[in-house]
Amino acid sequence: MSSLIDLLKGLNVGTYNIEEKFSLIANELMRNYQIVSVSGERFDMHEIEFYFFSVNHNDNSVHRHGMDAGQWRVHYSGIDITFDGCINIKKNNCKTRKCVDCKEISSYGGILIRTIGISKNLIVGPLKVQTTLLTGGSIKGSSGLSLIENKDCNNIKELKFSTRCGVKNTNGFDDMNYCFYNGDILTEKNRNDDTRIRVAK
Repeated sequence: MSSLIDLLKGLNVGTYNIEEKFSLIANELMRNYQIVSVSGERFDMHEIEFYFFSVNHNDNSVHRHGMDAGQWRVHYSGIDITFDGCINIKKNNCKTRKCVDCKEISSYGGILIRTIGISKNLIVGPLKVQTTLLTGGSIKGSSGLSLIENKDCNNIKELKFSTRCGVKNTNGFDDMNYCFYNGDILTEKNRNDDTRIRVAK
């Protein structure tokens, strides 16, 4: 797990080779980790999307937060695995929600989980994923949501990439290939969760 955390912490305000970092993280996460839901079921990750903001990567579609790298972040669009959050939010020293004063020293972001599955039984769409992962645990003695290492668990032969779903007007990041998916199982047809349309290349 420490190598994954190191990769997540490796994205910061000084990072320039963003696409390369996303690819490294996607390969590590999707090939070697499973999510254990609150009900105790293990799920492979079949599709994820990357969101990252910094002065060198001014993507305005990214949710701002003050969490540490490697945490779960539940929000109105789904569930993320976080990169390190805004340093001023962490220090309770935030002056503006628009990052005007601190954008040169802060970065934040996360990885949205879009599709999970057990074998070829797929849960498609970030809100359906969130509901599945957080449903069924006991209010007494539940171990909670977790990520476990399981080498080559997903048996992915081809990890494909595309644009993110429904992302537009993001300072030129609309057509970036920041979505990674399991090309052995997912097609364009079964990646569509009927809620959003992908930006055409």
